[in-house]
Amino acid sequence: MSTFRRPSTLLTVALLALGPVAVIRAIPVDNNVEGEPEITCGPDAIDINFKTRNPFTGRLYVKGRFDNGDCRNEQVGRKFTGITLNFEVCGVTRLRSLNPRGIFASTTIVISFHPLFVTKVDRVYKIQCFYMEADKTVRNQLDVSEMTTALATHNVPMPVCRYDILDGGPHGAPVKFATIGQQVYHQWKCESETTDTFCMIVHSCKVDDERGTSVPMLDADGCSLDKYVLNNLEYPEDLTAGQEAHVFKFADRPALFFQCQIAITLKEPATDCARPNCQAPERKRRAVEGPPVEFPFDNSIDVASQTIEAIETFYEAPTLPAIESGGVVPRLNQVSAHCFGIFSLGAVLLCLGVLLLGAIGGILLKRT
Repeated sequence: MSTFRRPSTLLTVALLALGPVAVIRAIPVDNNVEGEPEITCGPDAIDINFKTRNPFTGRLYVKGRFDNGDCRNEQVGRKFTGITLNFEVCGVTRLRSLNPRGIFASTTIVISFHPLFVTKVDRVYKIQCFYMEADKTVRNQLDVSEMTTALATHNVPMPVCRYDILDGGPHGAPVKFATIGQQVYHQWKCESETTDTFCMIVHSCKVDDERGTSVPMLDADGCSLDKYVLNNLEYPEDLTAGQEAHVFKFADRPALFFQCQIAITLKEPATDCARPNCQAPERKRRAVEGPPVEFPFDNSIDVASQTIEAIETFYEAPTLPAIESGGVVPRLNQVSAHCFGIFSLGAVLLCLGVLLLGAIGGILLKRT
């Protein structure tokens, strides 16, 4: 199989006062992935294998988990490399689905061809396995002696739900990069083939830093735990929920994503969907590590938002040229001051002495 390679980038380096301009051609790492990775979805682990064009001398690891030795592989000298990820380690995300019914297990793998750095030939793969729930049918022979009434049934598909972080409001575009404090809109939306059939309640939400640390946002009843992170949700429609919020991030962790559960229930005829009865939330935070907590909802599905890269902004004081270019001229308060040398001070004292003696003489002449 032929491999397409982009032309190298030209780097121009100017050597001032030392010689002519030198042109250096950057040399990329001479390796690449051949074909598609081989994925094996096991009962308790995912096995990923890659074939490379040349012997592999880099690193293969789970994104955000390079510091964990169980989440990386540094096999060198072979054209095949791979890694096995157990569901209980390395942040393998598991999401329950009702349509289709089963569980999605997903993770993100980085294959880096340089032993130390990330280069342009490196690749990132989103790996996902789906484990479908098995339907068992029991058959038994039954002799019928007389005519029976036939029963016709129709299965209504369960709604398909998604969780998006939108820019500004409910009609904004999905956010991938955002600054701290930027206003966004959390939206949960389910699509159904029928109307006035289902209701939804969002509950058990948490924010995750992709490295094993998570903080809960909504409890099992769908109520907010920290109003500064996410307030109580609004439900404008039967299968839509949302709330405005501002972007934040974990300390020294640029990426984060959100994960929730959505309970799907049947809607009673001529009634409104039941909603959580929540009080005003207080500020409450609790870090959670380990496997996800199971909640007692039979018809709940898991939804996860896109990963957001949160960017910090720093205030810089404007420089003097920037202030002057804006038409503002800085001024300093001026204080009047007089400085005297030694001779000037002596002349002043002499003048004062003469005036004093003249005044005394005038007084004496009046008395005589």
